[in-house]
Amino acid sequence: MGVFRLLGFRVEVRPGFVLFLVLVVLLYGGSQGLWAAGSIAVFTVIHELGHATAARATGSHAEISLDFLAGYASYVPRRKLSRLERAGIALAGAAAQFTTAVVVLLVMGANPFSREDITLNDATISIWWAGVVLALVNLIPILPLDGGSILSLCAEWLSPRRGRTLMLWFSVAVSSVGIAVTVVVSQLQGFLAFAAVLLILQVQMLRAERGLAGMRARLTPVEFVAALQDAGRHDEAAREAASAFRNAPSAELAARIATSLTAAGDHDGAVAWMALAEKLTLTRRD
Repeated sequence: MGVFRLLGFRVEVRPGFVLFLVLVVLLYGGSQGLWAAGSIAVFTVIHELGHATAARATGSHAEISLDFLAGYASYVPRRKLSRLERAGIALAGAAAQFTTAVVVLLVMGANPFSREDITLNDATISIWWAGVVLALVNLIPILPLDGGSILSLCAEWLSPRRGRTLMLWFSVAVSSVGIAVTVVVSQLQGFLAFAAVLLILQVQMLRAERGLAGMRARLTPVEFVAALQDAGRHDEAAREAASAFRNAPSAELAARIATSLTAAGDHDGAVAWMALAEKLTLTRRD
């Protein structure tokens, strides 16, 4: 729908994000709806900027996409990142979101930890929910939330081959229990839709992971990435190539990343990765 740059990061706004904000306005109505939609939009961007800034600090190339229900900060590292660095990138989004919300509420004269202050008006309620509450919810240790990404790193450390798949099954189990609890406990029924959306996303991720696992087993990393590119799945190809590059940097993988970034319209990132591919090629020859 639209692309712009913010703090040096490419930000893509997709139609689903605008549709989601419109639905929020219609759901809550009036001033509350406008404040809720505005707060969600602003804090989603702040959250993804937290991820992107942390990724850039490691030397990675990052960009942001805003879509239905959520945003996503993708990053392509130029070297192998440690698990601690990757965990820091995952944590940075919620930290930026939470900290900014607390500061804004304090500036507005509202104590973010006082129910009386939080419910002063539509603005404080919306900022508290979109900034403080959603930041904490994002740290729940299930995928695709940031807390799940951090726990997934631990699972992959314990079981490099099956860690992510096991984490996805764990997430499906937790979300299923969550749905059951929200149905039984009337006070929690407001979270039913959230738990259901998470479960749908987890099942989709699990199916995709199982399909990718079969391809990975048959092909070399470069062949696997090439297969994704041939299928037009350039976002996945860039992520897979970046993951393989973290473990074994090579000119071939860097060039593949550049190709996918070009297809995705990120020409600056493509140029940087092509330059890295040329550098690795020259180093190998020497």
